[in-house]
Amino acid sequence: MPRRLLYLLLSLQILTHLFWLSPAAHSGQVAIPWIMNRGLTLFGDIWEQHAPGSSLLAAAAQSLIRIDPGLLVKLLNIGLVLALTVLVYLLARKLAGGEWAGLFGAAVFAWWAPVYGNVLLYFDSLVALCVCAALLVFLRTGERPSVRQIAVVGLLMGAATLFKQHAWLAVGLLGLCLLLIERRRQSALVYAGAALLLPLLQWIALWGAGLFEGYVFWNWTFNLSGAMDGVPFDGDLFRKLLLTNALVFPFMALAWRENRKQLILVALWLAGLTLLYPRAGENHAMAHLPLAAVMSGVVLAKLPAHLGDRRLWDGARAILAGLLVAGGIGWLWTGAVSYIPTPLGPGAILAYDEFRQLASQLSERAEPQDTLYVLPETDSTPQLHPLTSLPPPGAWVKGWHWYFKPAHVLERLTAGWESDPPTWIVVFPSLTASGEPGINALLDIVATRYTPAFESAEIVDHGRAVVYRLNSASE
Repeated sequence: MPRRLLYLLLSLQILTHLFWLSPAAHSGQVAIPWIMNRGLTLFGDIWEQHAPGSSLLAAAAQSLIRIDPGLLVKLLNIGLVLALTVLVYLLARKLAGGEWAGLFGAAVFAWWAPVYGNVLLYFDSLVALCVCAALLVFLRTGERPSVRQIAVVGLLMGAATLFKQHAWLAVGLLGLCLLLIERRRQSALVYAGAALLLPLLQWIALWGAGLFEGYVFWNWTFNLSGAMDGVPFDGDLFRKLLLTNALVFPFMALAWRENRKQLILVALWLAGLTLLYPRAGENHAMAHLPLAAVMSGVVLAKLPAHLGDRRLWDGARAILAGLLVAGGIGWLWTGAVSYIPTPLGPGAILAYDEFRQLASQLSERAEPQDTLYVLPETDSTPQLHPLTSLPPPGAWVKGWHWYFKPAHVLERLTAGWESDPPTWIVVFPSLTASGEPGINALLDIVATRYTPAFESAEIVDHGRAVVYRLNSASE
């Protein structure tokens, strides 16, 4: 029965993610891979502060599967969600020794995933995939893992670092747990070597392509400089996290009493929570959600037996039941809100589909060899590049104000526009304040060398767009 219900749950996930839910497309998984496939290099021509794994994955998928990039990333995300659901099921079943724990864990994940997984194929979800797969390999036999298992665990944890830099903390914590649990130097060395293999191959490839310096600057120096604005916790996110993790604390108590080896999940859960820093947001909670779901599944499977324990006072049982009802109402309301249709309608791809009309208007006027730049290039507006089939002319960087802080950014952009200016520039007046003051130098070039061509209608969450064409005298 539980396995049949799992298949039903997976089917419902496919239907809702394909036809009803509306996660957003991020430029790192759509526009940047599309630009990469047009010859621009990540960390060379494309200045991006995120780890390269998801962009490389999406670029490879776009080169192999020639369909609309937005639809492609949506399908890839559905595959990612299903894979995480199955991993949660297998982990919870393994820990509790029963199918119902797996089903409960999968159901918890499926309910909360739309709340936090509001960006398609996002970095944090890919980190969670690697960590959950590594845990499943580590716990597979229930006995001391073999050298081969430890090597696979290390490879998977190393792969997580390719998707987000925060994953290095999880790599270190799992290595520490290995030392404490296994107490074998050989295991620690195998794990460390395997965990370093994929990052090392990445660094060698970047070095060979002459991109290592750019990678170090944008992935590490820039991120650690504090140039980027932080986003603090707000009350709404904190409430959601408390509800989501309500059963994690009972799991800690059970694991401490019954099997302390299972506390390894708690260590990696804590590592997943660090992805909420320095920019707290729902999408970053996806890194810890699968592990919270696993632990919740284990607790829910064991709860009936504990509630039936006669050693519990009747009053205590009634209080606990009341708390469960109150928490359940909170769960239902918070998860259900994710299914309210967006202004674009059910199943739309936010940060992508709203630009289709503007992209169509621009494509009608553009020539095959034309180029495009968007001011500002945010997490969403770069989708105009694949939607119009117009790449940038050279160096590309996002338009948030912190990207303009390094001196060489504006220097190279303005120098490049002198010799090879973009044919078209799309300006979103209501968004340009997010790029000030650096973006003003580019807007000055627009004012002197470009002529307004047309103006769009209001675009959801973006306002109107003014489209400029390069003056014939400046070409």
